[in-house]
Amino acid sequence: MNRTMKKRNSNSTNHALALLLIMACIFSLATIYFSGPSIARSLAALESIDIMGGFATNTTRSSSSSKKARTPPSLPGGPRHSISDMISWILSESDKDVNTQHAALNRFDDSPMINLEFPPGTLTLDSAHALRHCYADPNIYANHLKDRGDGGKVRVSYSEKHNLAYVMIPKSGSSTARYTLEKEFNAKEIALSLKPNIFIDGEENMIVITFVRDPLSRFYSQYDEAYVRTAPWKKGQNEYFIDPDTKAQDKPHPFPYLYENLNSYDDYEDIYCPSKTRKSRKDCKQEKTKEDGTLASRFERFVLDYNGRDPFDIHLNLQVPLLSSNDGLPLYITNIYNTTDSEGGWKSIAKQFLGENATLGNKKNDNGGEVIAGRSYPRRFNSDLVSDVIQRRICQLTLIDYCCLNLPLPDICRGRHYYNSLEDDGTKRDLFCILDKQGRIQPGIFPDRAK
Repeated sequence: MNRTMKKRNSNSTNHALALLLIMACIFSLATIYFSGPSIARSLAALESIDIMGGFATNTTRSSSSSKKARTPPSLPGGPRHSISDMISWILSESDKDVNTQHAALNRFDDSPMINLEFPPGTLTLDSAHALRHCYADPNIYANHLKDRGDGGKVRVSYSEKHNLAYVMIPKSGSSTARYTLEKEFNAKEIALSLKPNIFIDGEENMIVITFVRDPLSRFYSQYDEAYVRTAPWKKGQNEYFIDPDTKAQDKPHPFPYLYENLNSYDDYEDIYCPSKTRKSRKDCKQEKTKEDGTLASRFERFVLDYNGRDPFDIHLNLQVPLLSSNDGLPLYITNIYNTTDSEGGWKSIAKQFLGENATLGNKKNDNGGEVIAGRSYPRRFNSDLVSDVIQRRICQLTLIDYCCLNLPLPDICRGRHYYNSLEDDGTKRDLFCILDKQGRIQPGIFPDRAK
């Protein structure tokens, strides 16, 4: 009995010590962040702090390691942890024993520190888990959020047999997913409630999946789609259509220079598929663009002029708002797959619902990997002509997707290239994400017009 009591006392002491150590580390983070807003400076300071109170060798995480799946850290204890590891641990909900994560988050909320900053794609959480802690501020993203409403009637592909639903995101493999759910899972398109308050555990719950895409690559496809759908010659559900006879238009296009000297789709096609390069117009459908930079330069001008907050077509909506209700809270999403491995994602889904040896019919597309079906055309503007500056601005405009889906930035977008509008001190810094004082993930730099 004495041995049992000693063991219990020892466990209690260890748990109390663990909690105190976590609090000490949180206060250390506060001190670090009061001293300056730079991620690099903050990381450098934290790298030297050992969670158990000592000091560790100051080593840095390689950029490539953020792209690989990592084992979540076991805290408290261990030699050294980055800010991203600390945030991942707080949000992981894995320590059910002494509830230190909950206590740490409460202590964080009560402390006078500013938001915790971390680089995009560096959390040890999968995309669905990161999204669960996201907040898409309606004051910033209202025009991206309005299409989802309150989350009570979200259009999905739903398989009643498997209790499986797919949430559609334009330009992120949605055509493939809808086709696959219909043909392989007998799904129908219906409206379901995916309000955030249905987050509960249990195998009986509906599985809700979606596919996401690298935001930079997706932005190119978004623009191409929106360009054609809102062109002045496009009839049908296009408020920017110009009647060729009366010249009447319901609403002026916000970026009319995109269509300068273009009065028809043929005029547009003649730029990316010049007559001297084709035998017939049928050749243009799948031909790689041969435009001379006319379309690319207009795209660049648009990116500089676009504030990132007011999409003129739904295909320009960001992914995270499409996975959120209009109050900025995430919808009920259980599994998120990436289009960079569409084939692997669908194999995993088939295995889970159709059996160990299930296979799905495949087709190739030109957009990176195997897909089941989908409408995919070569890009109409020459993205090879897009400058580094414009690519980096796109990463800034889409930063919420990188942060809340825990996606690593492309190499071109890493480094001190960005102004922080909140600081406005004229210095440039890295793109960064934050965990705010309410424990919510947000972009550290919000979209706005280029300076």
